[in-house]
Amino acid sequence: MAKVIFQVDNNMYSNRTTIKIGGESGQGINTVGRMLNQALNRLGFFTFANREYPSLIKGGVASYQVDIADKKIYASAKKNNILCTLSEKSFHTYIYDLLENAIVIHDGKDVELSPDEEIFVQKNNIQIIYLDSVKIALEAGGIEIMANVVLLGYIWKILKLDVNILIEEVLELLEGKKIDIEAEKACVLAGYNHPSYRDTLGQDITLPSPSLSRKLLMSGNEALALGALSAGMRAFYGYPMTPATSIYKFIGETANETKVVVKQAENEITAVQMALGSMYMGTRALTATSGGGFDLMIESISCAGMSETPLVIVLAQRIGPGTGVPTWTGSGDIYTAVRAGHGDFPRCVISISDIDSAFTLTQKAFNIADKYQLPVIILTEKQIAEAIYSTENLPNIEKIEREISKGENRYQTTDSGISPRWIPTKGLKPYLHTSDEHTQEGYSTDIAQQVKEMSDKRERKLETLKTEIPEPQYFGNQDTEIIFVGSGSTKNAVLDAQAAGQNIAYLSYEYVYPLKTDKLLKLANENRRLILIENNQTGQLGKVIKEECGYEFKEKLLKYDGRPFFIDDILDYLNK
Repeated sequence: MAKVIFQVDNNMYSNRTTIKIGGESGQGINTVGRMLNQALNRLGFFTFANREYPSLIKGGVASYQVDIADKKIYASAKKNNILCTLSEKSFHTYIYDLLENAIVIHDGKDVELSPDEEIFVQKNNIQIIYLDSVKIALEAGGIEIMANVVLLGYIWKILKLDVNILIEEVLELLEGKKIDIEAEKACVLAGYNHPSYRDTLGQDITLPSPSLSRKLLMSGNEALALGALSAGMRAFYGYPMTPATSIYKFIGETANETKVVVKQAENEITAVQMALGSMYMGTRALTATSGGGFDLMIESISCAGMSETPLVIVLAQRIGPGTGVPTWTGSGDIYTAVRAGHGDFPRCVISISDIDSAFTLTQKAFNIADKYQLPVIILTEKQIAEAIYSTENLPNIEKIEREISKGENRYQTTDSGISPRWIPTKGLKPYLHTSDEHTQEGYSTDIAQQVKEMSDKRERKLETLKTEIPEPQYFGNQDTEIIFVGSGSTKNAVLDAQAAGQNIAYLSYEYVYPLKTDKLLKLANENRRLILIENNQTGQLGKVIKEECGYEFKEKLLKYDGRPFFIDDILDYLNK
């Protein structure tokens, strides 16, 4: 029998309240979670929302979690104050992820607890409430589908919040749909006023204090798409693949306003080559994919490297090789992004970590691609792509830098490695543009001296780019002993642990390649405790660092089960 830990630690949650809604795919969990998150935002709370779901249209176990705080939070916590389950399987799946004095609202009849579950519930003083939300909805004059707002009303009562705010948000989200508004309101109130709250509820859930203003609620993919639009992107080509699909969806749904050309290709090879063709003609274009789709794009990335054509690709990571676990998170494609492709050629790999970096670094990616005439790969992860962040504002828009210039030879040898690039236009000198090795004029060549000269010229771009990109960003007290080193979403759990009072720091690698290591080596020489933290099995960023400067991490915190890092993971590691 598996060992059960009966006591849980509430200290790390002193400034945070967490609510999880669990059930099956197809039960409307996402709708309930979205309504809850936006209603809390309406009151001025900072939230972080994340959903987990199987690769199924219906069935399995899925959830939507909302973390609530009085200041900006960056990641989910593992344990919950309130659990609302719409299926018996989700009840058993999530029961152990509860804090002391937690509340469970189960939508249905009594659930038979295992002996271990009984002990866990008793030891942690967990209150279980059974509601028949469909019956309540029907009795209130609604229809079966309105059961979700019954549950929402009940949760809202537990939180001791103004029901009118919830009703306003629910009706706003349903605006324009063919629905009985009065019945919807009645169902919210039926849940809110249900007598079981006063009769059986002994727990006291206290929310942190809200601020005075509503926040921007935005997913990582939405921020990335806005960054691309701010960078002057005029075309998007894609083939749907989780978790990159919502970039495509957002750009497509706003295309009438933005006038961006949006095309679905028959596969990822066509998508990347359409993007490559658009960039060649001077139009900023984007494509986005995930693991297997990126593999299909690799030949075209090598072509961009040889032909010195700007190219920007979003690689949205999920866990595992092959099809892997397609709807779960990970960062196992770092090494692929840095090394994939036949032959040697320069590229830039950028890793985003939240909505701010998604917005800003996407703009920088286009500037680098145009200026240095090379492929740029933007790494994101399912955790960043689909999580809903709340923020008071996005960073300023970056200046667009195109670096278009006339020249005599398209591949002219220069000290910087950057050759003149002008857009094929009537009236300007034509040039040969080829994926073969070529001379400065663009003619194919296999002469040894010319092959080496052009290869060296392209490689000099990396050294020039290295002078432009910043050192990794340091978060935390400058004198702290413990420093986590990582990229992507790992930053967020560390920052939340800092906010919980831990004297730790984080060294954030946004520019994964080319890599700058002066700051890292300085910290290592000061005998700081450097801990590599990665959402993959082999420490892929650590491998790149070792290859670039020889430094090898003695201490690693690696997670590769498809789940993101929680604040709990950081605190558990520090306390072991």
